[in-house]
Amino acid sequence: MTKHVTPLEARLAHELDEARHLLDEMGDQLATDVILVANHGVAIQTVDIVGQIMGHIANVVRATDPEAAVEDIGMHDLKMKLKAATCEQAA
Repeated sequence: MTKHVTPLEARLAHELDEARHLLDEMGDQLATDVILVANHGVAIQTVDIVGQIMGHIANVVRATDPEAAVEDIGMHDLKMKLKAATCEQAA
């Protein structure tokens, strides 16, 4: 299903990309501190995962074919959640 991307959708996707960029910068800075990584490595990895999720959502929001964009998501759990939402919407 092809749709027109509204200015609001384009802006939302852009803002998600900007927030992801800030998270990436923060994660990169935190990852340079060996002690911090040793004490909070899982939390730093979580920052990266959140950034990936935001990037995938931004891609779906701005897509002219959202279902295809969901199919392109490499994160299995997120893909399944979004596919389930698509099925609920169709019902």
